[in-house]
Amino acid sequence: MINIGKILKRAWYILWNYRVLWIFGILLALTTGGGGGNGGGGSSRTSQTDTRGYMGGIPENAPGWMHDLSNWFTQNIVPMFTHPGQYVSTFVTIGIIVFLVILILCLLTALVRYPTETAVIRMVDEYETTGTKVTFRQGWKLGWNRRAFRLWLIDLLLSIPVIVFVLLILGAGLIVYASVSSTFQIINVAGVVGATGLAFLALFLMLVTAVVLGLLRNFFIRAAALENMGVWESIRYGWGLFKRNWKSGGLMWLVMIGIGIVFGIAAVVAFFLCIPLYLILLVPAGLVAGLPGLIAYGITSLFAGSPVTWIVALLVAIPFFFMVLFAPLVLLSGWFKIYESNVWTLTYREILALENHTPAVTPVEDKPVTA
Repeated sequence: MINIGKILKRAWYILWNYRVLWIFGILLALTTGGGGGNGGGGSSRTSQTDTRGYMGGIPENAPGWMHDLSNWFTQNIVPMFTHPGQYVSTFVTIGIIVFLVILILCLLTALVRYPTETAVIRMVDEYETTGTKVTFRQGWKLGWNRRAFRLWLIDLLLSIPVIVFVLLILGAGLIVYASVSSTFQIINVAGVVGATGLAFLALFLMLVTAVVLGLLRNFFIRAAALENMGVWESIRYGWGLFKRNWKSGGLMWLVMIGIGIVFGIAAVVAFFLCIPLYLILLVPAGLVAGLPGLIAYGITSLFAGSPVTWIVALLVAIPFFFMVLFAPLVLLSGWFKIYESNVWTLTYREILALENHTPAVTPVEDKPVTA
């Protein structure tokens, strides 16, 4: 069995004594976490003749841009929902644009995330082996290679089972809809019950599969990053390593779940404790977000008018604004991601050492950063 206590302490030591890893942690926090949402409203008495605008009767003394926005919303957005059949091509165009934007964002995110993750794994492994700390540039070179691409391919393969379960859930939803739809003039009770059961079963299996693959991924990607193995070879090697040491791997996984829960609670507390910092960062956040917002406004103004230009500028500026505003939380999240990666890298090394009957974690005296 691995020495869990020693691994946790050593991972903590590396986190606080290898400061360049913090930069990589911030990059991981920005590219592996995320979420978003949008909202909308409705009105039961909206019509094309409602001259007050869909946004609820803008006061006469309101700024002009608010009236422009209300009129634009009423003339261009409301009809798309009141008469959707007339705007099929518009919906298709919007869908294509959204898909392309998401695709570009995913590509840019992957180009940062996987070299960063590879670099962190290799930097910690080299530090444990030789005691050498590298610079950010040198660390990035450790990650910017085919190993990072293999990590992406591994994640792509691991996502296939989850996608299959999602499609099963969607298919079950379509069966339920068809079973109760008035179009078929009949309610198929057996179809509803069967499809609902299928959906819950698929959801349960999806969650179990995601958890298991998430655990195994820690071994797969380290085989690719540290042993320079191919995708399938990394998966086979990582699976064999875990299968032979499933008690150590499973126990460390449980420990990290507990640590993750503690971190989540600490993050909530930190969110409220950092409120004074948010007030201080309001001005820097506005300045940082202003530049990309102005660039987006200038580009959009070449082919569109107000208020579209302002909407696009805000959409571009908002992510930068919140990234700076919540910088303390981003740093905190980055610390946790580095610590978590350190734990699994040290676990991987110790399991290999136990199998090879050699010392696992042998801390050596720090060497200066090489040029």
